[in-house]
Amino acid sequence: MSSPPPPAVTADPEPTHGVWSRAFQLAIPHGIVVGIQLPTEPGPIPHEVSQRLHPKERAAGLELSGARQIQWTGGRLALQLALKRLRSRRQPFLSQPSGAVQAPQGLFASVSHKRDLAVGLVGQEAAGSLGVDVETVIPERNHLAPRILTPGELQRWQALPEDRRWPVLLTHFSIKESIYKALHPMVDRYVGFHEAELDLGPNGSAQVTLHLTQGEGPFEVQARYLWLDQHLLTTARIRKVQPPPSR
Repeated sequence: MSSPPPPAVTADPEPTHGVWSRAFQLAIPHGIVVGIQLPTEPGPIPHEVSQRLHPKERAAGLELSGARQIQWTGGRLALQLALKRLRSRRQPFLSQPSGAVQAPQGLFASVSHKRDLAVGLVGQEAAGSLGVDVETVIPERNHLAPRILTPGELQRWQALPEDRRWPVLLTHFSIKESIYKALHPMVDRYVGFHEAELDLGPNGSAQVTLHLTQGEGPFEVQARYLWLDQHLLTTARIRKVQPPPSR
């Protein structure tokens, strides 16, 4: 098991201009991912911010309050910017009953957020189902390792030097969150941490082996991770493997 690389600076050249601005925008193998800086204190959504949303998104956001409204707005701002990068006209990203993003036809989308950051990922539906997750680098929570890691992962993790354990554990946790989001539309159930086993590779790559308890699939899974200044960003793309035609 390799350790994730040190934190990397985003490739987006646009500077940060405070809350409700774009923190980063990246074209990655799984689609376009955008981060939006969120205010860390509760308060009303500024009019000029809400006007950047699709009217249907604004209406849905008005039904929310407090931190949930802030997170919704940030996530939809991120999705709209990603959609713009794909050169598609503005369309609404609403919510499915499960809470997952309802993307416009032909697209797949996923969101994640922390207290100060919302992230949105948009890609072509034909390429597969998508999941995104963002995590803060601190505080360390190594006591969660048995819950997150499979027995094989745990054995390899325990053999690591102490200073490498938390980055590796956090990367496993985040990638498995992204995998769950990408899998949910296909299996429509909770997928536990031990149903996916990872082998982290260099340059943000990760090999994934699924051990789904209900035997769904088979699936082709791709997962990536990227260290930003204060956050870890992971994405997953999943496609169902079609059986070969019978003769």
